[in-house]
Amino acid sequence: MNYTGNEDCLFINVHTPKMPCVRKNNVLPVMVWIHGGGFTFGSGNDDEFGPDYLIEYDVIIVTFNYRLGVLGFLSLGNSDVPGNAALKDQNLALKWVHDNIKNFGGNKYQITIFGESAGSASVHYQTLSPLSLGLFQNVIMQSGCSISNWAFQENPIQAAFNLGKVLGFMDINVGNLVSFLREQSSEILILNQRKKFDPEIGEETSFLPCKEIPGTGKNFLIEDPETVLKSQQFADVSYIIGITDKEGILMLPEIVGEPEKLIKVTGDENLKKNIPRSLCNGCDKMDSIVADVKKFYFNDSKITWENISLYVDLATDVLFTAGVKRTIDYLSVKTSVSVYVYLFTFEGKLGDTKSHISKLIDNLPKGAAHADDLGYLFHRIIIDDLTISKKSHEVKTIKRICTLWTNFAKLSDPNEENFGVIWKKYNSKSPQYLDIGYTLKTVDSDLLPNRTEFWNNAYSLYVKSNE
Repeated sequence: MNYTGNEDCLFINVHTPKMPCVRKNNVLPVMVWIHGGGFTFGSGNDDEFGPDYLIEYDVIIVTFNYRLGVLGFLSLGNSDVPGNAALKDQNLALKWVHDNIKNFGGNKYQITIFGESAGSASVHYQTLSPLSLGLFQNVIMQSGCSISNWAFQENPIQAAFNLGKVLGFMDINVGNLVSFLREQSSEILILNQRKKFDPEIGEETSFLPCKEIPGTGKNFLIEDPETVLKSQQFADVSYIIGITDKEGILMLPEIVGEPEKLIKVTGDENLKKNIPRSLCNGCDKMDSIVADVKKFYFNDSKITWENISLYVDLATDVLFTAGVKRTIDYLSVKTSVSVYVYLFTFEGKLGDTKSHISKLIDNLPKGAAHADDLGYLFHRIIIDDLTISKKSHEVKTIKRICTLWTNFAKLSDPNEENFGVIWKKYNSKSPQYLDIGYTLKTVDSDLLPNRTEFWNNAYSLYVKSNE
């Protein structure tokens, strides 16, 4: 892992199509982007998230940076280091936008927050925290939510002590650990944050959002996200939420060219780690669940590069689909919110995740990989050398998704009369989603219905039997 950036990173970028003095009293809707990167890397800077496409639709685009990794998510469960500093950075940025965007010609009562991957999970966390109540009116969640396994840390104090052990701290006193870590440079902390303190038995440490202990300062989150969702104590706003159809392609570079890794990631032990926590956290049914998963996704066959699409579908679902669909179900129960669901299936030149992986792996499964939608919302330096015709499907897709997203920011309704489709609000009794592909089309079913039905049945069977 390389060390780049600076802990002093709390900067906000405001992009406006025209200066306020030109627009006079005509205030514009505001879209605030929270970048992804596994809560560990990335930035909101314009080399990755240039506002060029969206700003043409008469909206103000705001991006910002927040502390990442151990600097943003270290928690020791006390008032000294309560946790979730990064989510509080985001909250502070949203407060700043709410209080100051009028100076840039923006409407503080017309703010949409949106993000992708860990940025989408961050957006979701903002809807769960009372600290962010009233700071936005619309939410767009792309390929991520708070109840995904990769988005929540159950034992942050253990993670902190694991890092201490990596750096040579062998005490068990929390106060001493805080003092020890403060003596380390931010570079040392970042470079060592993912290392195993015991390579033989130790798990790789992750610093992620966590539940805070009440009374340890101004708490952002004092319950785990699923508990908040069950209680319906989340923001009464309008939501767009969805995924790409082949998110799991993202995982393939980790195993390309190494048959033993392919065997490992499809083995029982790895599958157990990736089963959604809310399905079987510490229950005695894990072996049965894994057997069901292998039967459903692999039909008990051995996974090879010839049938790697089976593994891609599983990775898509355990990392993204299952959590997102469960979130949709929680949102749709609350009558005071509107929910629009989509599936991004367009496979084009601006999908830089798949373009990059295709250089490593031949014959990738058809479909859009994780983050392939970003190139159609933002101008990205990484794809500047591509020549795209103005009549191409790529340009058509940019116009479609930017129109839908900015319509939603303006009206809390994404529909566009000229597109010839009606994107209905999600209803669990008659579910529908929008397929964003070479054309726009509505599909009268749940997302990836056979696979989401498998997970719904698993929750019905195993969660209830474990209660």
